[in-house]
Amino acid sequence: MAAANAMASLASELVRDARSEKAMPALFCGLISAVLILVFSVSMAAVIFSGPLSDHFAAGAGVVLFGYCMIGTVVALTSGLPGAMAGAPMPSVVMMVVIAGSIDLEGQPLFVTAVSAALIGTAVTGLCFLAIGHFRLASFLRFIPYPVAGGFIAGTGGLACVLALELMGITVRNPDGLVYLERDTLQLAGIGIGFGVGLFALMRIWRKFYVFPVAFAVAAILFHAAIAAFGMSADEAREAGLLFSVATGAGLWPPFEASDLAFIDWGVMTRQIPNILILAAVTLICVVMNLGGIELAANCDLDWNHEFKAAGWANALTGFGGAPPGCLIALTSIRNSLFGAMTRLTGLVTALTLGFVLLTGDTLLKLFPVHLIAGVLLFLGIQMVDEWLVRSWRKLVLTDYAAIVVVFLTIVVFGFLEGVGVGMAFTSAMFVISLSGTDMIGNRYTLRERQSRKTRPIPDRAILLAEGQHAQGHELRGYLFFGTAYRMADQLRLSLKEDPVPRFVLLGFRNVSGFDFSAVNALARFVRTANAEGVTVVIYGASDRLRSTLRSELPKETLQKLVMETGDDRAIEKCEDLIIENWRRESGQERSGRQQLLDRVVEDLERHLERLAMFERLIHELAEYLEPRTYSPGESIVAPGVPREGMQLLQDGQASQHDATGNRLIQFSAGDVIEPGSAFGPIAADLATIAEAQCRTLLFTPAARERLARSDPKRALELYEYVLANIASTRGIG
Repeated sequence: MAAANAMASLASELVRDARSEKAMPALFCGLISAVLILVFSVSMAAVIFSGPLSDHFAAGAGVVLFGYCMIGTVVALTSGLPGAMAGAPMPSVVMMVVIAGSIDLEGQPLFVTAVSAALIGTAVTGLCFLAIGHFRLASFLRFIPYPVAGGFIAGTGGLACVLALELMGITVRNPDGLVYLERDTLQLAGIGIGFGVGLFALMRIWRKFYVFPVAFAVAAILFHAAIAAFGMSADEAREAGLLFSVATGAGLWPPFEASDLAFIDWGVMTRQIPNILILAAVTLICVVMNLGGIELAANCDLDWNHEFKAAGWANALTGFGGAPPGCLIALTSIRNSLFGAMTRLTGLVTALTLGFVLLTGDTLLKLFPVHLIAGVLLFLGIQMVDEWLVRSWRKLVLTDYAAIVVVFLTIVVFGFLEGVGVGMAFTSAMFVISLSGTDMIGNRYTLRERQSRKTRPIPDRAILLAEGQHAQGHELRGYLFFGTAYRMADQLRLSLKEDPVPRFVLLGFRNVSGFDFSAVNALARFVRTANAEGVTVVIYGASDRLRSTLRSELPKETLQKLVMETGDDRAIEKCEDLIIENWRRESGQERSGRQQLLDRVVEDLERHLERLAMFERLIHELAEYLEPRTYSPGESIVAPGVPREGMQLLQDGQASQHDATGNRLIQFSAGDVIEPGSAFGPIAADLATIAEAQCRTLLFTPAARERLARSDPKRALELYEYVLANIASTRGIG
């Protein structure tokens, strides 16, 4: 039922687009794309089915055309991007050249085995894409490093240039052959090289996609005119290697009969398994690059999993024809967008045109000049090298560009698998080196600058103000691994020598995304070093896994001195308790120590007493506006989600405000204001306030506030000033 609905919706969309203003742009772009793809297909077939396979060029061209027809049709109908165009990307074609060139057979067995290898490779690629889309794994593929992808495409362009020259008779990969090149070979190669370089220059000047088919048509006409001027017949031109040799009556499709499957050499096929897997990986990279390019150029978000499914079905069906695997092509898809041809009709027009050529026979292939086709391949290679190797120099940092160069050279000299492997290793090494220079300590503080939310008496606050500089806090961040952990540990060890010398070190792990064993080892070594120097280490915000791993790395005596807390407030509070305890133990006689402390904090004490006196005066004068409330330990003074009756003034006792995870945000004591905003209306609370001891509060309702504002504005203003001062004090404002 779902499939029937989808088909009906697709048919409705096609009919609607055919009647809309998109129809003419779709027809125009579809026909032009068909001409371009036809030329590209011939050039690709010429390079795949060259050398020992040259006798099968016509059938090979049919295989490539079939691939473009099938994959273009399926992607046009199923892609989430109307107007999407698909085909075999150049890297996949070059990989097919590698596969065909590595099959040590001759004649019909060579051709049938090569096409069968392509069949299996394309089918495997399709199944891989279907699995990626079905299990929604596409998001994991977005992380291919840009330099690796750029070097991969540039390397493909380099190989395309090499193959183009070899199609012209110049064996670049055999330096000995260059010495014995004949003059006629060089002259004819000059035609192809001149056409390829000239076409590249024209496209750089005008940048119009119709320049290519017009230039190729003009060059082909001039080529045939030159042959006629020299009195050479078409057959003589084919014998001389100027035109493609196609057997009379040879069709483009099918490539072979079912009985020819007996020619498959399964031993050779088994040895092609590594190359087939590389072919699938190469096409996978092309899919990622093209999808990313379309999203960037068209400013849209594609469903990558859906696009992988579409490409998977297309390749699975294309594999039956023995064609190279393909994918959505960014350049042609973006071009359709520019011409207002973003409709599925565009891809269908292209596919139907190529299908017509495929079924009408080989007559058209006899007209293609070999050296012009080689020039087209050279043009494509130069274009990729220019885009990804030459022009990327201006927009990349040196290390990224160096990675592209390394991948490019490795692919051209050794091959795709080696190039991608070297590229991943190079970029990984650069990443580790770059990240190792990152400061993993995001924030540094002392307990003189940052205190817990626990309410403390003035003498204790004075102790913390005087001794807090001996407690250092370090909030760590990012991913801790071997490249960053040891540098971080060195920084922490150096902090133990700073003036004033720390007695406590707090390490926060809230912003640490992960770690490896090297990080745990470096952290354990620091804890041992700190303990040896009499420094207590307090850890907070660490994951359960980090805590358990660290415990397994520390000796029992060191572990007993290590303090671990879940949140930063509890960790700071624990450290404050230790500072106060140490001060009292080290201050000598308690009386003289307290006297010295009292002299130091007399101003704070006076301010505190003044605040309490003001609070007592206010609640006495406002008694008629206040309603008493009593709460037992553990009882909720304010519950989340429950409308509050009003603002509460804490007369005596102690209470704390907590977030949803149980972390304490504020601790209230006598004289503090709880939920001051509730004096202006019954707003539902976001946070919980719980009594820690027996508490007595005075409720100030919105109605009471209105009565006070009308009857005694001056006293209301005094209350507001007190509330604001208390908010600033308890919330750490100002």
